Amino acid sequence: MLSPVPGLTHLKVLTPGPPPAGATPPSPPPPTDGSQRRAEALVRIALEAAFGMRPLPQLKPAQFAAPVRLHASARQRQGIRGPVRVDTLHLRPGGEMFGTAVSAGRAHAFTARMAGRRLVSFRVL
Repeated sequence: MLSPVPGLTHLKVLTPGPPPAGATPPSPPPPTDGSQRRAEALVRIALEAAFGMRPLPQLKPAQFAAPVRLHASARQRQGIRGPVRVDTLHLRPGGEMFGTAVSAGRAHAFTARMAGRRLVSFRVL
């Protein structure tokens, strides 16, 4: 809905209209019981291993599933190395994660999935 800007008769600003009567409310935010912090730590370790800043034996099977270790190993063989930092991280219900990481001035997208306290899937796109 366009509403006139006070004091300026020829300028209008777009204002959101009222929500429809049958609209569903937005989903609740993910739990903050430490799972966000745990997810960030596991993703940061996996990214550092994938970009060659950590040795692969630091990806312990108790915390990282075999596909995660395999993907990190494949990324190291590509020769892309350097410090990496997590820029954004979004955690969805069900353990799904996605975000961006920056290394050597380039942004890389990643996706991951947690089951319990273990990272079971991880990809740098």
